[in-house]
Amino acid sequence: MDDAVGRIVTPVLDRVDSVLGPGYSALVYGSAARGEFRDGVSDVNLLLVCQELGPATLRRLSAALAGLRGKRQQPPLLIERGEWECASAVFPIEVTDMQIAHRLVRGEDPLAGRVVDPADLRRALEAEFRAKLLRLRQAYAQEAGDSKMLGAVASGTVASVAVLFRVSLVLFGRVAPAATAAALAAAGETMSIATEPVLELWTRRVPQGPPCAPELFEGYLAAVAAAVRVIDTFSRGGN
Repeated sequence: MDDAVGRIVTPVLDRVDSVLGPGYSALVYGSAARGEFRDGVSDVNLLLVCQELGPATLRRLSAALAGLRGKRQQPPLLIERGEWECASAVFPIEVTDMQIAHRLVRGEDPLAGRVVDPADLRRALEAEFRAKLLRLRQAYAQEAGDSKMLGAVASGTVASVAVLFRVSLVLFGRVAPAATAAALAAAGETMSIATEPVLELWTRRVPQGPPCAPELFEGYLAAVAAAVRVIDTFSRGGN
């Protein structure tokens, strides 16, 4: 972890230790694990796998997690060990993205030996790409003349779209680079999709989003629409 991430995560986990003791696992994933964390822009993605998470435990964790609220960070994903056994089938995209890049910071690695079924991954990718496509079409139909609003929509969605392209490489049997620029380039080559607009929007993202020209947003929309078609073809036996 770089210093900025450590300053956020370490004091929080030190307090979590006093609540959960030594029997939990914690890992950092997402931009903080890929070396792409940007203070004030990126989220610190943290997973805690715990023995039990009843109301009493959650109440005790609330104070321990206050440091994340103070830094305007989302709380960690909290999952019980029994629930984690089903995670690969229920959350195949998230588990795969964690497998591509994560930093274990407490306990045993919950990803060790974890296998994601390609059929589960394909279904999840199709659902997520299609949902993003509907959202982007809706936004463009409503805001095509407002580059500021298009920029806000792009900045609010492009990080998750980049994850979908990265994870798609795993579905196609490719090694997925942790670095987003390399992953988008590899996904574009593998899926025959022009992913350059996705990379441009990902590179320039900020919380409110800079203005986005309609032509750039159209390229972004086209890349997501093409991904839907490619994943659909894969579902019917293509590669």
